[in-house]
Amino acid sequence: MLKIIRITFYIVLSLFLLDIFDLFQTKIGFLKSIIYYGILILPIPLVILEFKANRYLSEPILRKGIPILTIIGLIYLNPLKILFHTQTWKTQTVELINKNSGNHKVELQMKDIGALGYAKRNAEVYYLTKYFYFVLSENYDDRNFIGTDWKRIDENINEIGLK
Repeated sequence: MLKIIRITFYIVLSLFLLDIFDLFQTKIGFLKSIIYYGILILPIPLVILEFKANRYLSEPILRKGIPILTIIGLIYLNPLKILFHTQTWKTQTVELINKNSGNHKVELQMKDIGALGYAKRNAEVYYLTKYFYFVLSENYDDRNFIGTDWKRIDENINEIGLK
């Protein structure tokens, strides 16, 4: 049981860190919610089970230290703020597409932030699949993308469903 919780925690932690630093993103809202709720819930039972399983302090301190540091980091980041960031970025418009790689795009993306409306960003992204992508740059200048490698298409996707 401890190994299952430990492996799940490290997978969730790595996906959370990639997502929070805008490196690896997903468009699947349910998966992102599982990651964010998992990072809030899993460290506590993991710390308890680690101390129960290894009563001696001479055991690897790293096994106990990473969940404890995660709990401290989550308290610092404020758990409510973390819960409000479970929304995914949705593509509104594909502005540019790379001629050499159809998965490399520049998109206008929006995210629902509740009563405050929508957050917007122009992101240079590279899609691994339809639902998983790397964010290469959040801010871009049009002058960097005009040339032979990029083609302007301005395709309206409207994943949020705004009128």
